[in-house]
Amino acid sequence: MGSFFANPWMLAGIVAVTLPIIIEWLFKRRKRQIDLPTIRFLLRSKEQEKIKRQDRILLILRMVGIGLLTFAVARPLIQHGLVGGARQRHVIVLLDGTASMSQQVGVTTAFGMAQKKAAGMVRELPKGTIVSVGLLGHRAEGVVEQEKDVHTAAGRIEALRAGAGAASITDGIAWVRELLDRASEGRPELYVFSDFQKHTWLGGGGRAAETARALNDISAKCECYMVDVGGEPKFNYMLTDLQPEDRLMSTGLPVRFRARVELWGKPPEGSAASVAFVVDGAKKDVREVRVSDGSASLVFEHRFAKAGEHLVEAVLEGDEHRVDNRRMYLCSVPESVPVLILDETAPEESGGTAGSAPEAADRVGGRLADRLDFQSAYLARAIAPPTHPAAERVSRFSAKAVPVSRIDYENLDNYSAVALMDCGNLSEAAAAKLETYAADGGTLWIFLGPRVNAYQYNRFLWKDGRGLLPCRIKDAAPIASPDPKEAPHIKFGESTHPALTELAGLGSPDAKVLRYMNLETEGGGRTVAALSNGTPAIIEKDVGRGKVILVNTTAGVEWTMLPATMEFAIMVQDMLRYSIGNPDAMVNLNVGDVFEEPVFVTAQHLLLRCPDGRKERLTPRKREDRAAAWTVAFSGTRQQGIYEFMDVSREVLPRLRFVVNQKPEEGDLSRLSRGDFAQAFGSGAWRWIGPETPVEEFVAKLHSVTELAPGVLAALLAVLAVESYLAARFGRRRGGTTT
Repeated sequence: MGSFFANPWMLAGIVAVTLPIIIEWLFKRRKRQIDLPTIRFLLRSKEQEKIKRQDRILLILRMVGIGLLTFAVARPLIQHGLVGGARQRHVIVLLDGTASMSQQVGVTTAFGMAQKKAAGMVRELPKGTIVSVGLLGHRAEGVVEQEKDVHTAAGRIEALRAGAGAASITDGIAWVRELLDRASEGRPELYVFSDFQKHTWLGGGGRAAETARALNDISAKCECYMVDVGGEPKFNYMLTDLQPEDRLMSTGLPVRFRARVELWGKPPEGSAASVAFVVDGAKKDVREVRVSDGSASLVFEHRFAKAGEHLVEAVLEGDEHRVDNRRMYLCSVPESVPVLILDETAPEESGGTAGSAPEAADRVGGRLADRLDFQSAYLARAIAPPTHPAAERVSRFSAKAVPVSRIDYENLDNYSAVALMDCGNLSEAAAAKLETYAADGGTLWIFLGPRVNAYQYNRFLWKDGRGLLPCRIKDAAPIASPDPKEAPHIKFGESTHPALTELAGLGSPDAKVLRYMNLETEGGGRTVAALSNGTPAIIEKDVGRGKVILVNTTAGVEWTMLPATMEFAIMVQDMLRYSIGNPDAMVNLNVGDVFEEPVFVTAQHLLLRCPDGRKERLTPRKREDRAAAWTVAFSGTRQQGIYEFMDVSREVLPRLRFVVNQKPEEGDLSRLSRGDFAQAFGSGAWRWIGPETPVEEFVAKLHSVTELAPGVLAALLAVLAVESYLAARFGRRRGGTTT
């Protein structure tokens, strides 16, 4: 940009202008002596003067022609801004950093090529150009805004890294629109570097029309250039899911993990992919998979021998696009899933575990699961059925029964669920502790019965709809059926609740409900199952992050024969799985999800290490729904991999690691060509820059340099035309005769 010519070394050809003079001199006829009476008449000949004048005209035209040709190949330029008056340029660069940009293009990736071209383009911009840079990953975010140092902007582009996001291009256009609203006057230039993946640009649900409207909107405010950095799409195997079939796990019992493999494109004939099943870094199994109809599932079974947190992975081999060939699942595996039962009739010396290992069992009067002399005995057996010492456990749950008065001695956070039997003396402190437990994500079951104090329940648990109870208890006395044979029973088959699918069509008429409470069902609760007379039998309600389930009868056989049937054990097991849900949900995220968990002990800062090695400092914040409670949140999950809190103990955070997986949609590498793009978004509002066009040179000359070579060539053609015409008209210059 420091020269008036693109090829200044070609100006050396200006010496060729002397060629016509040299040729004329070489072929000039030699003078010869003529004897005449006098020479003055020959010297004054008008015909000779005319020939000389014609020769000079042709000689000048030929010299001008050669000079114009020399200037044309030197490519003269007009550089705006040298004298003043040229407008300042504002260049906006939007880099597509979604996961599909990690596809291989030659010896680099599509994102690497976009970085190289964008950084080179910015460095070639004239001094004083305003540069803004945005990156589209799991969301659109600004990298540089209103930067006047082009080298600083180029350095920031080169420092970017491709992520595993799957945001729509509409998010990037929205960022550009906000930037244009803050920009100065003028007409900025927008350069979008992308592989033009169909998912990013078209998506679904009418997103293409939204993108077209957004493009037309910003094209009225700036010049739009689409820079294609994508390669030729081949085929791609991708792992789109890895999940356990049973979200609740325990040691000793088998867990089945299901991995899903999908295929995009057409692989070579006879090719196949292989999937390795890895637990805590150790390869446990390898399976070959052939995807025929676009997807296939593999099931891996594993038994965890040791309690703790385990990292389960599925790793795929068989293609070149490796960013979607890994799937992770972080699971917490206890010895058993503990359930606490608050029962006033439980043995005072109890505190053991029903259905767990013999050394942890209750020793008062035999094992707790073998006793039926307290109210929650049937519930404890349904949660953790007793087994012989040499036999394998049949349930992942364990039960512990304690009197309600001992709730202050229990850390409820250690239990996945808490069951409250009918209580005749419920304190306000116990109710407040249960409410805190449910609000923090716990599961609370409330069984009614003859000892229920309706006044206390409505006061401490209902609280005019703001408490734990899904509905208000209307009457203190239960409703009793006058004829036991006509007593209603729970009709599981009529329930559409997802937790009762195993009981579809069941519901034994022998499991009569002899007594139940009169409930006011307009409190916001949802009926899970009803009695055969239409009275709600099981009602659920969401409280904070947790769930409350109200059972309108007893957990023992005082009011109903249901606990003595097989349906009761199935109902308890399935409802526990449903209400507890997935305890590992908060640590298994996709790119773009927000990680959030409670903080037990507040700290000024927490240090989080990301998969790429960078560290983020997080500050806990107070919860709005609870006093003296704190949470920590992180929204920068732009990369797949393992995120880990450093130098933090479990007394501060319940989970110290979480994993982030790529969204499955980014595995489809089908892309838009120039014709497809024009068909989808119309033509005229943008300009396409393909891989064959050097974008650095194109942008450097745009609005800054005017090339004069075309005009010089046009002048050369005009000179040659005039010379040819005059040469034909003048005739032969040498050897001719005059009349």
